[in-house]
Amino acid sequence: MRGWVAAVGVAGLLATLAGAAPVPHTKTPSCTPGLHTGFVAGRPYKVYVPPRADQLAPTIVSYHGRLQKALSQIGVLKGVADAHNVVLVAPQARMGKWDFRGSDTVFTNAILDNLTCDDPQRTYASGMSMGSAMTFLQACAQPRRFAAFAGVGFEIYMPKCADPEPVAMLAFHGSADPVVPFVGGRTASTATAPDAVTTMRQWARRDQCRRFVKTVFVPGVSVRTWDRCARATQVQFYTLHGGKHVWPKGRVDASSLMWEFFRQYRR
Repeated sequence: MRGWVAAVGVAGLLATLAGAAPVPHTKTPSCTPGLHTGFVAGRPYKVYVPPRADQLAPTIVSYHGRLQKALSQIGVLKGVADAHNVVLVAPQARMGKWDFRGSDTVFTNAILDNLTCDDPQRTYASGMSMGSAMTFLQACAQPRRFAAFAGVGFEIYMPKCADPEPVAMLAFHGSADPVVPFVGGRTASTATAPDAVTTMRQWARRDQCRRFVKTVFVPGVSVRTWDRCARATQVQFYTLHGGKHVWPKGRVDASSLMWEFFRQYRR
């Protein structure tokens, strides 16, 4: 992962975003309840609208893992969407792999610019694995587009973000993750991942957090929280001891915890 940061650079990414022309929609999905498919310049994405969604509903954009499908993110978050009237947006990566050089951020913005049922002040970003890295990228590239961010299984930090806006950040990672090592190093896709805890500390430093607390959430799960941060943000990190490369469910329900975290924040 460090490879693409070094090769592209944040400046290059932001230049791509600044110079991007409007992307035409070939199909804009309905905001009636149900699962819909939209297209931007021929690229598909999924939108799920719960039965009782308001006209301006909170919205979670969720990026799938490497070689996965957009529907996987609708699946893990649908329960939260139905319970709390949240619209879900799941972009689909080309060939199952996200482009960190800017085109998929442009894709995301084109989707959001054409939705009619989302509340721009309550739009959040989340993701799994490579999609988690994509979420962290949004926190650097366009922190004012989303009210808060959450990722599972891949944390990254870029020190030269053009916009140093403090961000609310939540992450989950299993200590026995065989795909993206918790302590950093070579991933299953041959990218290089940083150490998870160090990465989250860097976000807390960016947010100018003044207090750190480590607690036990449930046996086998610890939570690091950095709070008293700039703009009332916080950084929170769940470590699942012995956990693998999966979206946490059951005792630690990542989807529900994400929503409880997200709902505290507006742009």
